[in-house]
Amino acid sequence: MTTHTPLRCANSFMVQRGSSEVVLMDTGAYPSVSNFLNETWTWNGTDWTNTGTTLIDANGPLPGRINHVMAYDGYNVMLFGGQADSSLGGYLRDTWTWGGSSWVRKSPTTSPFGRHLAEACRSTTTALNATMFGGYGGNAKLVNETWKWDGYLQNWTQQSPATSPPARIGHCMAGGPTFLVMFGGSNSAGECKNDTWKYDGTTWTLQAPATSPSSRIGASMAYDATNNVWVLFGGMNEYYRLPETWTYNGTTWTQAAPATSPPGLTWSQMCWDSQSGRVLLFGGFSATDNYASAQTWSWNGTTWALL
Repeated sequence: MTTHTPLRCANSFMVQRGSSEVVLMDTGAYPSVSNFLNETWTWNGTDWTNTGTTLIDANGPLPGRINHVMAYDGYNVMLFGGQADSSLGGYLRDTWTWGGSSWVRKSPTTSPFGRHLAEACRSTTTALNATMFGGYGGNAKLVNETWKWDGYLQNWTQQSPATSPPARIGHCMAGGPTFLVMFGGSNSAGECKNDTWKYDGTTWTLQAPATSPSSRIGASMAYDATNNVWVLFGGMNEYYRLPETWTYNGTTWTQAAPATSPPGLTWSQMCWDSQSGRVLLFGGFSATDNYASAQTWSWNGTTWALL
């Protein structure tokens, strides 16, 4: 078991900075959606380290938030937006970067309007950029906008792909070697989706896999660089949190049957950990007790292990 662990949380994000540096997590809701944190934790392959010393401090972007996006941009970890307590401004549109020791607020000349429940990630196709899609905007509408964050110019640019997925929230997205993959989410009518899309840095393409996970919202996804597949876990349909693990090889989805598995989870954090050569998963709202989790799990391509 890990010696140290972040507080139980959900609605946050976790990302690896570069190809071999520590995983970084900025915590969100604790222990429910009414308590927003701004803690930043790093992972060394075996244990967690809190970069601050107190529960609520200048350890991360202020104000504390949930449902923001985080992605590696080729230089730093980028964080954008999210949802703050309504008394502190509601939907946020601030951009921050983490260079390995501290968060720095940026002042891009252009920026998306405030939103939460969007997704962002990076693939090598997008060079020194991170891609953000979708979300729930401050105008109370779901959007289908695609934005690029340039890690070198430190600026946002809205993209104009010839084809775009329908607007959504609660989808999951992860970047692979040549393109990123997006799955599921919920539309403006509250209907869960199970469509799979690819984005190559220029356009979105709807996929037609023979088999797909069922419709769901709040699932987590990461690219498994050891096994060259995208790994999807959890999510929720209209009724249940799903303890399912699926892999996608760029063409077909396959449901895994691990001997050990986390409970059904929604809004957990998941990313690739090159230090262990495994996918890392933390937190999320658990089907076991409908409460935020503080468990850390790793996926080796065959089964899950509780760390």
